[in-house]
Amino acid sequence: MSCTFRTSVGLRTNGWDGPTRTLVAILTEMSLLLVLCLLVLMTLSWEEIAHNQFTGGVESESVAYLNDTLHKAGAAFLIARALNATLSVMQSFTITPFIGELSLGEILDPINDLIERFSWIMLAVIVSIGIQQLLMEIGISVDMTYVIFPALILILVSLFIRTKTSKYRLRLLAYKLLLLVLLVRFAIPVTGLIGSHISAVFLAEKRDTAIESIENSKEKLSEITAKEVATSPTESLEKLKQDSEEIVGQVIKLITLFLFETILFPLLVLWGLIKVFGAIFYSPVSMRARQQPA
Repeated sequence: MSCTFRTSVGLRTNGWDGPTRTLVAILTEMSLLLVLCLLVLMTLSWEEIAHNQFTGGVESESVAYLNDTLHKAGAAFLIARALNATLSVMQSFTITPFIGELSLGEILDPINDLIERFSWIMLAVIVSIGIQQLLMEIGISVDMTYVIFPALILILVSLFIRTKTSKYRLRLLAYKLLLLVLLVRFAIPVTGLIGSHISAVFLAEKRDTAIESIENSKEKLSEITAKEVATSPTESLEKLKQDSEEIVGQVIKLITLFLFETILFPLLVLWGLIKVFGAIFYSPVSMRARQQPA
């Protein structure tokens, strides 16, 4: 009887070709792996899964970077408001050139408008940093096992579905859920980690120099008095012109640096993460769906 049983099993096994046996083995291993992952999710908390030595280091560096950038943006905003107040006072001064009188307001209006817009841009930058800090706190604290668990179940179910369309849809939905988890959990910390290195190498020195230069120019402008303008209009205009050109150049540089660092760069990193995770998750699923028969 035992011989007969072995023979029948051997015949059935030998009836499968090599690729079929390989596929069955892969499906079995994947099923066991998914079941193991589900058991792990059922026994561990999100705190134990998502927080470890590696993620803790990334979070700490990202938090420090965002706090430092927020501090610098706040300092730039305060300098802009102070400079705006200084220019508003100076606009009341009048110069008596060779013919008639000339109000400094006519000269300082364009610069004052630029500083006003700069202060609003810096306010938007501060809000952007605050939003990133809030999103990172949400990604750290929100329990994402309620998303991972259904995604793994969908992948497990898709292993036993023969219809190509249904298999493809289930896996695509599962991988989208996993992509959501990765983005929510790691998008802002990874952005902060990369941003801190980019800032240290390329941006920080330029940003600090521009802020210091604007503050020095503000101090020079505040030293110009109405009496000095009235007694030596030519020298006052020349000094005002030099300081104004310096302020305009440094303000434009600061606008460029802060907008890139706090708005454009995070969006580029987010787009890159979506592309990378999509290539990892979506492309293999789409390729297998095209290759398998319906």
